This record gives sequence, structure tokens and C-alpha cells, in this order.
Amino acid sequence: MGSVFVVVGAIMLAGKGIFAKQLYSLGVDYETVAATRSALAVPGFAIIAFLSGSFRRDVRLKPSHAAAAIGAGLICYYLGSLANFYALTLIDASVERALLFTYPALVVLLSVILGLEPVRRSTLLALLTTFVGIALVVGIDSAEVLNANIEGALWVFFCALTIAIYFLVSARLSPGMGSAMFTLLAMGAAGTAFSVHYQLRHGWLNLSMSAEAWIWLGALILIATIIPLSIMAEGVRRIGSQRAAFASTIGPPAAAVMAVVFLDEHITVFQLLGIVVVVGSIVYLEVIARPGRSL
Repeated sequence: MGSVFVVVGAIMLAGKGIFAKQLYSLGVDYETVAATRSALAVPGFAIIAFLSGSFRRDVRLKPSHAAAAIGAGLICYYLGSLANFYALTLIDASVERALLFTYPALVVLLSVILGLEPVRRSTLLALLTTFVGIALVVGIDSAEVLNANIEGALWVFFCALTIAIYFLVSARLSPGMGSAMFTLLAMGAAGTAFSVHYQLRHGWLNLSMSAEAWIWLGALILIATIIPLSIMAEGVRRIGSQRAAFASTIGPPAAAVMAVVFLDEHITVFQLLGIVVVVGSIVYLEVIARPGRSL
């Protein structure tokens, strides 16, 4: 059942770009989408933290740990999210999801750089093939496709880097404070930052969206944010991170299919090959090329 949770959650998360693109088509700018999504999602994560028992009196939270969670949230859910939603104004949703899925490779790369994980040939090989896949996804075979994707790809890559940083901090602190509380602190910090950001840039009193746009925004928050992150966390708890990593590889292919079906996006053969290479490399990194595995 845990694998089902992860698969369903990964597919739902893959729909984020679809909802964002639909909102853009209705005239909603990327800052409005990012800010309202972040601010309105915080109460949902607060409810999850409460139900998980994170607010019990016997649960102690160190100030330094809380500060680290807040910092990780500002880096990932504020800066990274802003970059990601801007990138979706430049590139297709299928390309965005494949590039964003490179964050596990960046986690490994940062772990090697920081001395948290040994350098092994299998790891270096998987990292190399991951970046080959990235080159194919952004259209290295076609100057026209490459020029169209390069700026957006760089913004997504920056977002993937912030996710990698977030995961490293989360892996260190979540066992002590609980994943629900860590997520709440991170999302709460990002929601606060976005609230200030939007007030300074546009002013909340000037926020105006159609009823249809509010429906799509609600779907983005519930279907592609709160629900999938919650059920994936439960799936990871049940089956462990390695099996969950394998199950979550359904994300990029699911995003590609949804982009073709719902957004009428076109994916070249080389881009499709790139998605396969990226997914395959992440599977190798997360499931096969970990310490304790025979190669």
C-alpha cells in the first residue's frame, strides 16, 4: 500500500505544471500563482502537523533546528518555488518536470562535495548520465529547441538545487522534530516571505482573479501540493526512502503524458530519450548505487 501512496502522490505532483500553465492561460501571472499557492497551503500543513501530534507538549523543538527548517523553507519553497513558476512561463511542463527530477542527483553531488558520502565510480557514472539526460531534455540536438529552453532550464536547475539543499537539511533534522513540523516551519516561512513579497510587488488588495482561476488555484493547492506531499510522506514512512524513490520515478513520464494530453505539448524523440535517461539514472542512484548494494 505504501508504494501506491508514493505512485499516486508522484503523479499528482507531476500535475503542478499543468495547473500552473492553465492559470497562466487565464491571465494569472507567475508571482500571483506562486504567492497565493504558498500562502494558502500553510493552513493545510498546519492541520497535518496537528493531526500528527507535532504540537504535543512532550515534543521539544530546539531553536537552532527551527531556524534551520525556516532557512531551508526560504531557500526551497520561496526562492526555488519562485524560480520554478517563472520557468514554467518559458518552457513546457514536461521539460520542467524532467529537469526538476534531477534533484536526487544534486543531493548525491552535494553529499560528495561536503564529504557526507564517499566518491564511488558508480555514483560518478550515474551523475554523468543524469546530466547527459538533461542535455537531451533541453534540446541539445537542435539549436532552435535549445535556445527556447535554455533560460527556463537554468531556472529549473536552480530550483532543483534548492530542493537538494532542503532534502539535506530535512534528512538531518526531521528524525528529531518530525517531518510534519519540519514541513510546517519551512512552508510557514515561505508563505510569510511570499506574503511580504506580493504585498511589496503588487499589493494583496489588488489581487483579482476570475472564479475559474480560483478553482484552478484551489486544485493546484490541494491536488498538486498538500495531498500529494502528505500521502508521499506516509508512503515513505511505510516502505522506506529507497523503494519510495523507485516508485516516484513515475513523475516525469506522467508529466510528459499529461502535458501532451492536456496542454497539447510536443515532445521530440530526443527529449523523450532524455527523460528516460534522467529517470534511469535516478533509479540507479537511489535504488542500486547506494552503500551496501552489490554492483
